[in-house]
Amino acid sequence: MSDRVFLYIDILGFKDMVVSGKDIKGLYKNIDELNVHTDRDFRCIVFSDTIIVYGSEFWLDNINSAVMWLAEFAQDLFYRIITSDIHFRAYITVGEFEHFEMKNLDAYYGEALIRCYEIEKTIKSTGVFLDAALSEHSDVFNLTKFDDNSYYMHIMQTLNSISFNYEDYPIHAEHVTGPGIEGWLVYELTYLSRVFRYSNDQSLQEQVRVKHANAWKMISYRHPGLTKKLIETDFDFSHIVPIDWTELIANMGTPEGAWG
Repeated sequence: MSDRVFLYIDILGFKDMVVSGKDIKGLYKNIDELNVHTDRDFRCIVFSDTIIVYGSEFWLDNINSAVMWLAEFAQDLFYRIITSDIHFRAYITVGEFEHFEMKNLDAYYGEALIRCYEIEKTIKSTGVFLDAALSEHSDVFNLTKFDDNSYYMHIMQTLNSISFNYEDYPIHAEHVTGPGIEGWLVYELTYLSRVFRYSNDQSLQEQVRVKHANAWKMISYRHPGLTKKLIETDFDFSHIVPIDWTELIANMGTPEGAWG
């Protein structure tokens, strides 16, 4: 059995989605269109509410790049399902994993799969997490320590362009319109508004609130001024960047939106 760099994604609330009649086919359509399927150096397995991505043995000598690619695969899913208000938890590690095709089925098993399954269930949060043993190999995505086993990966990279001290808001529109990132940024700000709202929604089960509250905590560690201002202004994005957000919000999830 060979070691593999390994990504495990768990779609949260999947049972409730099925029971409530949510568009499961639409979710699978998004998964089917992920950029991971075009990369020959990685394989993807999907079953029920779980997505597994693992790299070829080549990546064991290129761990930094492998961590980056796996995080980007999770990032791709993140943006595709924001407009459907679907959340997931992902874990990246390295370990033994075997996958082979038989006459009538695919067989897969290994320590990496067991480790991801067990640790991922202990992480009471949403988002993408990195095995602490691999933390030194994340040179593209910023990290915040979650616990002794895991680091939260900040995959919303566009937020870095508008992350300032609290007293500096609103910032000049040029920070956003200059590089043309407003079409992407609206997805991230919308996600933030939902995470904060769900973390305080007493109609939700406590375990659901806690997951969103911990995700909010991780994001706030990285962007304290931004998150404080968003809360104070009831998530009116114009208090962050004074541009007209109306059309940008309306275009989310459509062909005119940054992520279609």
